[in-house]
Amino acid sequence: MDVVAQRPANAVQNEAWDSGGRFFLAMSAISAGIIFLGFAPSFYLKSVIHAPPPLSPMSITHGVVFTAWTLLFLTQVALIAYRKPAPHRQLGILGVILFGVVLTLGYATAINAGQLGHAPPGSPPPLAFMALPLIGITGTLVIFGVAVWNRRRSDWHKRLMLVSLFTFTSPAVGRLTIPAGVPEHATTIALAVAELLLVAAMVHDYRTNKRVHGAYWFSAIVMLTVQLSVYWAYGSPTWMTFAKAITQG
Repeated sequence: MDVVAQRPANAVQNEAWDSGGRFFLAMSAISAGIIFLGFAPSFYLKSVIHAPPPLSPMSITHGVVFTAWTLLFLTQVALIAYRKPAPHRQLGILGVILFGVVLTLGYATAINAGQLGHAPPGSPPPLAFMALPLIGITGTLVIFGVAVWNRRRSDWHKRLMLVSLFTFTSPAVGRLTIPAGVPEHATTIALAVAELLLVAAMVHDYRTNKRVHGAYWFSAIVMLTVQLSVYWAYGSPTWMTFAKAITQG
């Protein structure tokens, strides 16, 4: 009897959904490239171009840990692409730990910037601008958390993990709008690039499987909620009250 015929129907379906590992590797590499370009002047190549201002110890730690997580992410995706799931799973716990540190430092860095009155050129006032990193990080946490919860459902897990990396391109793209001369549109462009990466993944899903996986629809809802929440917060007295409370506490 055919071995495939003995498998449950959902197992065969999941196997179909789990194809195309090299696409995930390519999209991860593109996202990592965007992140590098965005943070090159202010972090990766800062010692070469001597761009102001000097980095604080918290910013350096955040950058180092985030870089480690990104490289680990690329390694894990490559392991799946080349059909080596065992070491991929073994590195999973380290990835979760690093991600937790990245988010903790991300929240702390955003709040610290609000306390110091720092905000990029062309952006809303510092306390209002805090909405972008704080709400964005929370959206990433939701997507990543659901990905970890579904770690045994590879079709959901790998798509949600990929989108979590997409969301990290937003801060990098926001920085790229400054030399591009459009810093006043940083929020819109930064969020749009992450959304376009998601759209590309959804198109690939549709072309490959004739439908878009639920993980991508879930991610789209989270990303849209983040975008609407950020725009709301930029002009909200309620957000300003909350921002003052957490920066003065």
